[in-house]
Amino acid sequence: MEAVLNKRSARDQMEKNIPPILNGKEFQEKRSEFMAPFVGEGKRESWELFYWNMLSLRAVKVSSAKRILKRLDKQYEKLFKEQIAGLEEDSAEKQRFFNSNLLYLVAATDGNEDTLGHSQLVASYCILLTKALGIEDKSFLVNIERGALLHDIGKIGIPESILRKAGPLTEKEKEITQQHPILGYEMIEEFDFLRRAALVVLFHHERYDGCGYPYGLAGEEIPLEARIFALADTLDAITSDRPYSRGKSFLEAYREVEKSQGSQFDPLLVDVFLSIPIEKWQRIKAKTQISLPSPTIH
Repeated sequence: MEAVLNKRSARDQMEKNIPPILNGKEFQEKRSEFMAPFVGEGKRESWELFYWNMLSLRAVKVSSAKRILKRLDKQYEKLFKEQIAGLEEDSAEKQRFFNSNLLYLVAATDGNEDTLGHSQLVASYCILLTKALGIEDKSFLVNIERGALLHDIGKIGIPESILRKAGPLTEKEKEITQQHPILGYEMIEEFDFLRRAALVVLFHHERYDGCGYPYGLAGEEIPLEARIFALADTLDAITSDRPYSRGKSFLEAYREVEKSQGSQFDPLLVDVFLSIPIEKWQRIKAKTQISLPSPTIH
């Protein structure tokens, strides 16, 4: 195998495994559906922060995210040229640089320390589970980590009033929230260094039984990266404290995941997930918590 593929070959190879839905009519319809206002009972409902008002804070955040990504894309292009020229044999340090900048992007556009910690944690969980599956391909590991870091980036386009709502969401609010994977994908898919990672962003709420969103994909129609991520994301969701409930133990999380084997999750991945000693997840969580900034005291 050649040390480094040329850019066109690498892109072609990557696109072989991209679900055809991304180039199809359904994706275009979903995108149009997101951009259109919601209409109910013949009346246009008022979702003031939902519209793309260029003077709004949300539009500023989206614009800021795009600027950061464009800078990173240029730096990534430079790194790739250095690799082709044989000037870079080990890019591990550069990959860490890009990931730290993606974390900066999450922090700059969200401002929520819980979101930042969650993104870091699920990224580390994804790496552990991926390696437990016997996958050591560096590109796969890099892409799933980046996808995990950015999985909820699309939420910067969702009204804060919905995201921070204390009570249950209305049906319309749920519909709006469920568009965040599409918005996130739209934000990052144009950048070469995030094109494969974008699949985690777009498909991370799909379910193995086809009852997820935004497309209702089932089984192996869902990219492997997204199926792995779903387990990592759920593990953190179950074991983390929420405003309304305390986090459960990792043993309880194992039991809940096992109940959803074959419905929410890929059954083969669940087998591997459950074979990982709980202590490994606990060590990752402790290490991530230490690396997070201390809470601000007001």
